[in-house]
Amino acid sequence: MQNEPKYIQKGQFLQHIMAEIPTNTILLKNITGIGATYLELICERNSIIIEPYVPVIQGKLLKHKNCFGVYEGITTNSIIKYLSKNKKPNKKIITTPESFKKVIDAFSKLNIDFLNDYFILFDEFEKMASDVDFREMITYPMELFFKFKGKALVSATGYMPIDPRFQQHNFKVWNVIPTYQIAKNMKLITTNSVFDAFKKHLDTLRNRKVFIFFNSPTNISDFIKTLNIEKESAIFTSVEEVNDFYDKRKNINPAHLGHQLLEKNYKKYNFLTSRYFCALDIDINEEVDVVILSDIVNAPHTKINPATDAIQIVGRFRKRKVVKSFTIISNIDPRLKHKSKEESIAYLSACNAVVQFLIGLKKSSSDPHTAEVINSIIQMSGHKLFINQDCSPNYFMWDNFIEENIVNSYYRSSDSLFNAYKSVCILDTDIKYFNVEQEKYLVINKSEQLDRIKTALSFQEKLDQIIILLNNIQETKKRNYEGQYIIIDDSDNLSKMIREKHPEIYDVYYDEGEKGLRKIAKSQLALKKHHALNYGKDTLENFPLIKALYTKFDVGKSYKKQEFLDQFIKITRNHNSDIKRNIHGVKSFFQITESKPRINGVQIEHIKITSFVYDINTKN
Repeated sequence: MQNEPKYIQKGQFLQHIMAEIPTNTILLKNITGIGATYLELICERNSIIIEPYVPVIQGKLLKHKNCFGVYEGITTNSIIKYLSKNKKPNKKIITTPESFKKVIDAFSKLNIDFLNDYFILFDEFEKMASDVDFREMITYPMELFFKFKGKALVSATGYMPIDPRFQQHNFKVWNVIPTYQIAKNMKLITTNSVFDAFKKHLDTLRNRKVFIFFNSPTNISDFIKTLNIEKESAIFTSVEEVNDFYDKRKNINPAHLGHQLLEKNYKKYNFLTSRYFCALDIDINEEVDVVILSDIVNAPHTKINPATDAIQIVGRFRKRKVVKSFTIISNIDPRLKHKSKEESIAYLSACNAVVQFLIGLKKSSSDPHTAEVINSIIQMSGHKLFINQDCSPNYFMWDNFIEENIVNSYYRSSDSLFNAYKSVCILDTDIKYFNVEQEKYLVINKSEQLDRIKTALSFQEKLDQIIILLNNIQETKKRNYEGQYIIIDDSDNLSKMIREKHPEIYDVYYDEGEKGLRKIAKSQLALKKHHALNYGKDTLENFPLIKALYTKFDVGKSYKKQEFLDQFIKITRNHNSDIKRNIHGVKSFFQITESKPRINGVQIEHIKITSFVYDINTKN
């Protein structure tokens, strides 16, 4: 696509360098708060503006009374009423992607030629790529977008979409380039304990309000509770999360919980989830500190893209001088898998080739069962194959996959994340967004980390988190051996606590490794049984027959009698030929009950093991 630079002076807005946003344009405005949607709202034409989140729409409605907002709860009849009774010459509708259909339905009922009479502008359009994996309808407007006579995309953190339709419709890129430096001072703290690094950072701040952007209501609640700052904290999140908040979290009561950003509701500590990361304005008349938290190990969805999220978040504060410090705190994960951009495109192309092959096979077969199977395969794998309902490629899913892999590559090490932030700049320029100061805060194995593993977690979730702690202890030993400097190391106490509270996990991890532990610990009972048979004072290594029997048969399980006796005698003959194939022999090792349930009209003898004769402590 043709790339045209558009230069802007300090203090100027878009309305000073262009009369209107032209059609068939991807407007990379590159700077937040320079009035792209404002320009469209004052432009002398009818407009549909698509915004990614409801709070953005609500904020614009407060400032522009002639607009009409459409989102969940706003009916088609309400839109019809606005279009019919509003006497202003230019109609301005702001809608979420999910509510776009209601707007089109209203136009259709009024016989409005909207494809020719309305200009459509998709604001913060990169959200179609970043959110498409969990917001299926976010790309719905694009089905009609290219049919509009007047159309454009805009964002301060846009990108070059892979969708070939932009080339086919001769789209051009307008690249807004400031003639002044825009880089913001930023501290990047990489750590293995986001909570401890955050706590330490709060201690360094002055007595100002703090805005903390963290896309995890659960972690926000835990941090507030652990820091004992409930009375000083406000949480801003979605309407749905607000409604469900106390049902999910009984033991926390922040000073404010809501979905609307109003200055009167701000507290000392203000926590915001992802719907406040872009597009809306945070108006505040006092100095603040801004913190972004990412815990990609325990909450992968809190990952921040340096080229989009970080720029957007700090850009929410329209009065630039109020932000006195800007800090990003994140952990890293060397195990993150990723593909290069070239590898991602090759993989996506292969997915498309598979889909086309299946479609061709379906068309060439006269067997209705073949068609049914192919349809089932495509329906079950649709999202994984990156396709729309009509089996055409969903190119925003492609963009999402490419972006996700690129961002994953940043989070594999502290240095790669630092370099990613340091290299973010405006397209085709060397104008950087951040002056980055790097700090590494290594918290090694504080015993409190074990206390934060919630009792409500499933066994597998607890297992995952304890393995992380054990891996950290091992990494610490390696670092200490190599002479690396550790800020805080409480490995011995943590190791002791894990051994006391979770002896089965501890023993199997150190004896059989992480892979062996995961293979054995398919359930808590399976782990306990394995541990009882192989470890500690109750080990049955000196009683191989008992160990073999108790490994084969489970307490609480029912077996067909004849099959059980066959297995029983097979095992016993490997160790003691004197044991007989009868119930008396079985009762030497197992407490049992016998029954004759009727199965398919036939009574079949069964044996149920109620307990082991020799106690090996496998109770939950």
